[in-house]
Amino acid sequence: MNKTLIINQNFIKMKIFKFIIIALFMCISNFLSGQNEATDTTKVLQLNEVMVTANRMPVVLKNNPGAISVVTPEQINAMTKSIATDEILRLVPGVKVDNGTDGSRVHLYIRGHGVLSESGFRGIGVYIDGISVNDPGGYCPDLYDVDWQTVKKVEVVKGLSTSMYGGGATGGVINITTKDGGTKPVNETFYGSVGSYGFWKTMEQVDGTQGDVNYRISYSHMQGNGYRAHQAFMGDNFSEKLKWTPSSKIKITQLLTYTRYFNQNSEGINLARIEGDIIGLQANNVGWRASNNDAVPYNEFHLTQRLTGATIVDYNIDDKQNITFKGFFRMNNYRETSNNGDDHKPYINQGITTQYNFNSGKENLKNHFSLGADFSSQVMDEHEFAVPGEFERDSNRVDSHFSLQSFDLDSTLINQNIQQRNLGVFLIDKIDIRKKLFATVNVRYDYVYNELTNNRPVPDSLSFSGSRSFQKPTYRLGLSYDACKYANIYANWGTGFLVPTSDELYNNPDYWGGFNTTIQPAESQGEEMGVRGSIEKFFYYDVTGFSEVTKNGFYRYSLPGRGNNTAFFGNIGENKYGIETFVSYSPVKPIIIDVAYTYSHFVYPAHDSITSDHWIPQCPQHMLTAEVSFKLSKNFILTLNTEYESKWKLQVDDSIYDYYTIGATYYQPSSVRSSWVTAPGHNYGYNIYSADLRYRWKLGSLNGEISLFVKNIFDQHYFGFTEPNNAPDYNSYQPAPGREIFGSVRIRF
Repeated sequence: MNKTLIINQNFIKMKIFKFIIIALFMCISNFLSGQNEATDTTKVLQLNEVMVTANRMPVVLKNNPGAISVVTPEQINAMTKSIATDEILRLVPGVKVDNGTDGSRVHLYIRGHGVLSESGFRGIGVYIDGISVNDPGGYCPDLYDVDWQTVKKVEVVKGLSTSMYGGGATGGVINITTKDGGTKPVNETFYGSVGSYGFWKTMEQVDGTQGDVNYRISYSHMQGNGYRAHQAFMGDNFSEKLKWTPSSKIKITQLLTYTRYFNQNSEGINLARIEGDIIGLQANNVGWRASNNDAVPYNEFHLTQRLTGATIVDYNIDDKQNITFKGFFRMNNYRETSNNGDDHKPYINQGITTQYNFNSGKENLKNHFSLGADFSSQVMDEHEFAVPGEFERDSNRVDSHFSLQSFDLDSTLINQNIQQRNLGVFLIDKIDIRKKLFATVNVRYDYVYNELTNNRPVPDSLSFSGSRSFQKPTYRLGLSYDACKYANIYANWGTGFLVPTSDELYNNPDYWGGFNTTIQPAESQGEEMGVRGSIEKFFYYDVTGFSEVTKNGFYRYSLPGRGNNTAFFGNIGENKYGIETFVSYSPVKPIIIDVAYTYSHFVYPAHDSITSDHWIPQCPQHMLTAEVSFKLSKNFILTLNTEYESKWKLQVDDSIYDYYTIGATYYQPSSVRSSWVTAPGHNYGYNIYSADLRYRWKLGSLNGEISLFVKNIFDQHYFGFTEPNNAPDYNSYQPAPGREIFGSVRIRF
């Protein structure tokens, strides 16, 4: 057996079984005393009870022909801090969420897709109540629009989903469903949380049902100072959802969200800063809590403002046919300051989707057919202003946490207009055979158009305006078979098509302006096979094996002398395979044990005879999360959690992927190629432990919960994430927070 597939026995013993045994020992006496009147802290998934919609066609979980994870309402309610994606997806195998900023700005990858994104997600489709967050090129800017306190359920489809949602879903889909209003005419909810490093959040919600109208309105505010220097963040979320059902044939859903999120950008630091060996720096800017040297003097920050309105109409033609229409309009304003410039990106995007569904057949042979189309467009006007050089900056200036001060010069680095359009036509056909075998076919054709107009006052011969378009069909075939009462076997094969994002296109290595004319779309094909099942109400399991081969995947490199252009993108192959496992076990009613484990083997194939295969950066071989929840009494619930990641590679020399073209790419000696992420006294990954204690109560019409959460109990130093970097000082390391303590209260009446 390949030694990389062997999990060390001591790791299993120390990281899972010992953790579970200690947790069980702590609660067994209370259980034997009969203090089990309360309802389950969470529920074990049941194949026949969970309906998933992420495949664009509602289907019972046991009939789904591919890997999918469902984050249940009970798991969502167990979030204490409730501001970031890493909290809610903690028990989803195959998904890696890095939160080095201590706020809502995260890096997210599914099976390695999106690993090179500096912000936002690429190759992952994100939908909130059926409305796409991605732009026409498939790039998802962030998840600031989501207040996780308002979320009901999250479905994560892993693997090639392009044939359902287009190129933005090559790595998978995150389908977020928010809560509806309650059954009473008026309900109110208050939530508050405070914690380490100046963190606090409040949320207020009013919801209910009035006749044939169901509604929910909420507003939340959060802010914190962050773990590191120059890492403060502040966010506001307004969310409104209204469902009107005038008859049994029609349902109209109206959505409105507003988001404003600000975060200071502390950036990555090098290992010398972590060691604290640099002479002359202030003590609070050396070591694990340090920021990059440029962060404070240039007041580096990100600011996102977004307003989204959407309408969804579901019309039942008869008991076999229905039509769904979705339309949205979104206004965005994004700003990023850095030592390279002050970049402003206001943009507007909109989109529509129509889908026709037809169900036919009898009990032993049913056919579910869908035909639809997606269209979206986006217009962006980008202006980037120059800032003073390194020797002109004020190195002693320290801003307040939420300052928007910048140091723009009169010169303009970028003045351009970018337009994008995407048209996708799709077909989905699902056949149910004798309630045992379920076959699914997806076919889709996508056309993506990008056009850039350079508005800088330069000669026409240097404007480099232009356009690029991409198109390709994608396919997916899937089977699901009920082998027996306790086992459902599934398998699928599919293709993927991922186009370059706007950033990857307009970072042009050949000229100052225009599109990169050499970068090509990534094309993938892969397969997966798995088995899942449940035993009564106490055990659920899901094991998936997958492989994927990509032609023209994306990598990053740098060019000397390009000033504010710090990252360029090219194509390279990718070979991936892995195993994803999730187990949920409730040995006795007050106890539930959840374990999510991922094994990954993700590499770039070698380009020359000197180098061997190179690990795709930021992709550890082993990831594991184990969680035990149990009742100490009728009202008290204790949850213990451990998170483990093995070490990963840090790509510090991109020239190995561009054939050593000295003078055209940034070159580093072979000794630093694709280094393992380490730190003084550490051999990374990491293993952290957390604990959460909750008290639930009811007083008349009031329902409430008080919780205390301690994250990283033993205050371990570890990296939240690293990123490719070619500068001589390798500012690639983003330290994660140390020990954090949070308290929260939730009241509903």
